[in-house]
Amino acid sequence: MPHVWLHQVTAAGRSYHPHSNALRLRRGQGGAMNIAVRIPDYSPAPGPIGGPLAWQSAQLSEDTSWVHHLGPDDIAELEAAAEKSRSDGLAILDIRKDNFALPLVSRKVELLRHDIMNRFGFGYMRGLPVQNYDRDTVMRMYFGLSAHLGDVVPQNRNGHMIGHVLDIGTDVNDYNKRLTQTSAELSFHSDACDVVGLLCLHTAMHGGESALCSAIAVHDEMMRRDPDLCRALYQPVTVDRRGEIPEGKQPWMRIPVFMWQNGEFTGYAPLPDYIRSAKRFEDAPKLTELQERALDLFFTLCCDPQFAVRIPFEPGDFQFVHNHVVFHSRTAFEDWPNQADKRHLMRIWISLPEGRELHPAIAERWIHITRGTVRGGVNIPNRKALIIPMEPMTPAFS
Repeated sequence: MPHVWLHQVTAAGRSYHPHSNALRLRRGQGGAMNIAVRIPDYSPAPGPIGGPLAWQSAQLSEDTSWVHHLGPDDIAELEAAAEKSRSDGLAILDIRKDNFALPLVSRKVELLRHDIMNRFGFGYMRGLPVQNYDRDTVMRMYFGLSAHLGDVVPQNRNGHMIGHVLDIGTDVNDYNKRLTQTSAELSFHSDACDVVGLLCLHTAMHGGESALCSAIAVHDEMMRRDPDLCRALYQPVTVDRRGEIPEGKQPWMRIPVFMWQNGEFTGYAPLPDYIRSAKRFEDAPKLTELQERALDLFFTLCCDPQFAVRIPFEPGDFQFVHNHVVFHSRTAFEDWPNQADKRHLMRIWISLPEGRELHPAIAERWIHITRGTVRGGVNIPNRKALIIPMEPMTPAFS
C-alpha cells in the first residue's frame, strides 16, 4: 500500500419538554383538542458510548485501511461506465446503480460502505486521474460511484445535486449564504444528509486542508471531563438556517448537538458562525450560559490533536463522511492566482437506504428522516428544479 500522509490537527415556535417522549395534545381555538404531537426525548446517554466509531487520531495513523485504492482495471471500468451512460443518452441526473455497471469497483464500494457505517464513520477512494477527463466525464464517474453507495439528494435551494466547493468571492458576512464558496475556515460541522462526499480536483496554494473527528469520541471525552456540560448539549441549540427555510418553520432552528435514542447516537455539529448569526433573530431562544461553555469545550475538543486528524487531499481523492458520527472541517486557504488552478472540490450529498435510525429532533432540519426512504437534503417550498451545474463558478445560494 502506498504511504498515506496523515497529520494531527493543531487547535485553531416549538415548546419541547427536555426529558419526555410522551404524546402531548394541543388545543385549538375554542378549546378543541387537536392532533397529538410526539415530543422528542432529550435524555442523554447514561455515560461514555465507546465502540469502534469512537476512534482517536493515533488509531488512524496506525490503521490506514480506510483508504481504498483504485487500480488500472477499476479506472478503466469507471471510464467505460461513464462513456456508456453518455452513449445511451443518459443525463447525469438519470444515472442509477442499475444503469452504471461497476462489477469490480462495486466490491470496493461495499468495503467503503462498511468503513462508513461500522468501522471509522468515513472512507476514502484514491487514485482517479481526474486531470485526464473533461468535466462531464468526471461528474458521470462521481455520480455513478455515489449511486452505488445510496441516493443522491439536493444540497441547496438551487437544487444542485453536485456542488462546486471553491472560492467564488461570496461575502462571508452575507447571512443568507453559506461559507462553502469562500476561502474562509470551516469549523467542525455536519451536513443535512447521511453521507457527504467530496472529490478533489485541485488543491489550494496554501491551506484548505480537510480534518475529521469522531463525534462519539468527543462526546465521551466531554462526558468524562464534565458530565454537566456534555448533558447541556443534549438540549437544543439555536442555529441560523441561512435563508433555507422549510414550510412552516422559522428562519432559525433548534437541534441538540448530541442525541440518544434506543441505544443509538446521533450527532449534529452546527457551524459557530451560524450559531452567532442566529442571535440576529429577536424571537430565537438564546443559548444558556451552560450551553455557551459546553460549546466552547466541544469545539476545543474537536480541534484537539488527540481527536482530530488532517488528511491532505490529493487530486483524484474521494472522501465520504458519515455525518451522524464524524464531523468535518477545513482550514482557511490562499488560492492560486490562475482561475484554472483554484482549489476545487466537488461535493455530493447521499441518503443511505440502510442508514441508522435518526433521533426525531434532527427532522427540524432534515424534514424527512424515515429509515429506508430517501431522506435529508434541502427540502424547502421554493427549492429550484434539480440540476447538475457544470460551471464551477455557479453560485450555490443566489
